[in-house]
Amino acid sequence: MKKTLSDRQVLPCKKSAKMNLFNPGFSLLFYLLLLLITSVPAFSQSEKKISGTVLDEQGLALPGASVQFKGSSIGTSTDANGKYSLNVPNNTGSLVFSFVGYSPLEIPIAGKSVVDAKLNVENTALTEVVVVGYGTQKKATLTGSVSEVKGTEIVKSPQPNLSNSLAGRFSGFVANNRGGEPGYDGSSYTVRGFASTGNNDVLIVVDGVPGQVGGLERLDPNDVESISILKDASAAVYGSRAANGVILVTTKRGGKGKPTISYSFNQGFSSPTRLPKLADAPTYAAILNEIDYYNNPAGGMNQHYSADEINKFRNGSDPINYPNTDWQKETLKSVALQNQHNLSINGGSDNTKYYLSIGTIYQDGLYKNGATQYNQYNFRSNVDANITERLKVSLSLAGRQEDRQYPTSGAGNIFRSIYRAYPTVVSVYPNGLPSTGVENNNPVMLGTSVGGLSKNPTTVFNGILRASYALPFVNGLTIDGFYSVDRSYNFTKTFNTPYPLYSYDKANDVYNRVITGGSAGAATLTQDETNISNIVQNIKLNYALHTGKHNITALVSYEQSQNKQEKFGASRINYPTVSTPELSQGGAAATDKNNYGSSYNFTRKSYISRIAYNFNEKYLAEVQARVDGSSIFPEGKQYGFFSSVSAGWRISEEPWFKNRVKGVDDLKLRASYGSLGNDNVGQFQYYNNYSFNNTYVIGSNVIHPGIDLTKLANPDITWEVAKKMDLGLNAVLFRNISWEFIYFQQQRSNILATRNASIPNISGIVNPYGSGALVPDENIGKVDNSGFETSVGYSHSGDFRYNISANFTYAKSNVVFIDEAAGALPYQRQTGRPLYTYQLYNAIGIFRTQADLDKYPHVNGARLGDLILEDYNKDGKITADDQIRTEYGNVPQIMYGVVFNAGYKNFDLSFVFIRTG
Repeated sequence: MKKTLSDRQVLPCKKSAKMNLFNPGFSLLFYLLLLLITSVPAFSQSEKKISGTVLDEQGLALPGASVQFKGSSIGTSTDANGKYSLNVPNNTGSLVFSFVGYSPLEIPIAGKSVVDAKLNVENTALTEVVVVGYGTQKKATLTGSVSEVKGTEIVKSPQPNLSNSLAGRFSGFVANNRGGEPGYDGSSYTVRGFASTGNNDVLIVVDGVPGQVGGLERLDPNDVESISILKDASAAVYGSRAANGVILVTTKRGGKGKPTISYSFNQGFSSPTRLPKLADAPTYAAILNEIDYYNNPAGGMNQHYSADEINKFRNGSDPINYPNTDWQKETLKSVALQNQHNLSINGGSDNTKYYLSIGTIYQDGLYKNGATQYNQYNFRSNVDANITERLKVSLSLAGRQEDRQYPTSGAGNIFRSIYRAYPTVVSVYPNGLPSTGVENNNPVMLGTSVGGLSKNPTTVFNGILRASYALPFVNGLTIDGFYSVDRSYNFTKTFNTPYPLYSYDKANDVYNRVITGGSAGAATLTQDETNISNIVQNIKLNYALHTGKHNITALVSYEQSQNKQEKFGASRINYPTVSTPELSQGGAAATDKNNYGSSYNFTRKSYISRIAYNFNEKYLAEVQARVDGSSIFPEGKQYGFFSSVSAGWRISEEPWFKNRVKGVDDLKLRASYGSLGNDNVGQFQYYNNYSFNNTYVIGSNVIHPGIDLTKLANPDITWEVAKKMDLGLNAVLFRNISWEFIYFQQQRSNILATRNASIPNISGIVNPYGSGALVPDENIGKVDNSGFETSVGYSHSGDFRYNISANFTYAKSNVVFIDEAAGALPYQRQTGRPLYTYQLYNAIGIFRTQADLDKYPHVNGARLGDLILEDYNKDGKITADDQIRTEYGNVPQIMYGVVFNAGYKNFDLSFVFIRTG
């Protein structure tokens, strides 16, 4: 029997003896793969020298073009005149010619000693390869909804937080940034909007590792090769974690050639997007007078401030007693600095390639004399090696140190104080003493280190060892695998110290000292640390067959992962001095100390398969299936099956279309349907939950802790399921114009939700020891989501190059079932409306005359100037029954963006425009 302990809960957890979801034996199998070394037979025939010239479509030499003997590591590059020569083991193979921006060309040697090649400019929209789940696919033959952006585009508009660089670049990607605090300034994002009342987090896959610790946000943009988003049933290959969409991040790897050293630096400036306009002191004083007059008309219009006092606020003649304080200006800077440095080395030979980089990121806060700042130091090393012609290994190592520092008062409290502080109160007196602000909260001081510091360093490490082997007995059959280890260590230390504020006593002309901060005039310390580890192991068998016009690719894979988290925290109060910010130096009383802790451990194992077929890249089909096992669910319900099917028809490849329609380079109709899962839910829900809440006196006045039931078990919890359908149309026109239109539908069911609204408190089924419901979560929620997305782009090449693209997304949710009170009025129910709507009164005007007051029902005490609330149920009264559900929630249904890039020789310009609605 294992116990998971915290300051709040004790959660009994059976050891899964009957099902070990993490198989150590698999590690041995993986290591055998890495140790697999096959002897390569010597060529029995003598080598043959081949030479030739490589030209472009205009007949000009192509220096630097690659020439490769197919199926081997033998190759070379053309010289300045486009000429090459190399020795090949026989004269029956083929040479493959390639150059960036040109379509590759394969030519049989056929006994010739001179082989010339002429390469044509490729249509990148058709030949581009994109990253998909557990592999890559040619864009022209994709049957799923996959969007991609290259890392070279992202760095043109760099952001310290990578998630902020993605907004507006894809259709179907909905991002929203509601905070800009350094270190925690990432966007919240969804794929095609919200579709669940539960968790809507998108799965992040970095270099093939699902859920890599550290995630997306703090990756160095300079290290990113590409980012793909799986938006439809094509994500079914990730099974139980794919319902909310999948983001695939691929980092840069080395290339053949001499070492290339690159350094980049960018200096950025951040400022508030928009700040509310606040009343100045004269306006605020006049408003207070109006309020007093409203409550007591007989007292006249200057009950709070006289006209002379209001004029003093205006002219600044008495800054101590009649200030005119702009708290935003006093507290915030107009601009905060941020910068990035990155140094990378890229190069390699035929058998070894490497990419190495180091980088730093710095962000300053917006507070004047503020304590807020963020520093990041990161490195990445990606090394690939060909051990033999068939065996390849790679090692990827990455790490970063994230150092965050903040004042002890949070950003929310600081901004709340800014907007609550009166403009009639001075911020800092002329002698330099800070005022008490509002309720002993002075925003000017809250953002500084005067009240102590909160330091939050985080260390992240990611390591991936890979191997692949081309099996000799079947052409096109390969086996590969990886072993990844992630670690993160997060530490927070907050030392809250007391400090003085002052209030001016006009009568005695003295400044009265007030101590604020800390606790009861003494310093307090809180420390918290969280350790996370994640191990993922994968082995995969791949098969590719190309015979005539038939093309088949398939894979089967086994994957397992283990995730652990341990958390520990302690606090202490009543420090006798602020000079010793250590846990051991606080107050000595038993009530001065506290500690808490928790841990969890869960495992997954998965069986994955996919088969794709295309006939001459014209008729396309793909089937995916995945079986996922998770320790999150109870025995007997730990496995789920997820699958998808998709098909495509490239109409443009039909002879009748090619011969009659000009200017349409590609026209593809595609569709997909599949079932995906979401297992991102709380653990141990199939056990009763208990907490230490009450205490009992037993025997001779001995106090004993009591264990109380705080959550009932649900032994039947299972997966949340998303059934997704997509219909898409893709086109490439006149080589330079791309267009896409997609209609999508999603039905989400089995959403875990609490049945607390339909169970009244008078039933006695309540949790008296917390805000959470006593009844367990059940798979009862249902939400539909549908909409469409479209994108269009145009590109132009040459000395002056440019491309512009625009995308538009409309995604609307509809609550099919959510637990609601039985007596809820139809127009107040959430069912049948979008997610996250509000129940509000509908204001239809303002009472401007006595006739208005006599005409409309109103609440008791309503006067001229008050809002007219709609009597929705027409009962002649304004009550809670007149509240109605809003038509829209707090989640945007529309998002669109425009991306523009232009360049001339070595200069370029880019911008991204984003709007939501």
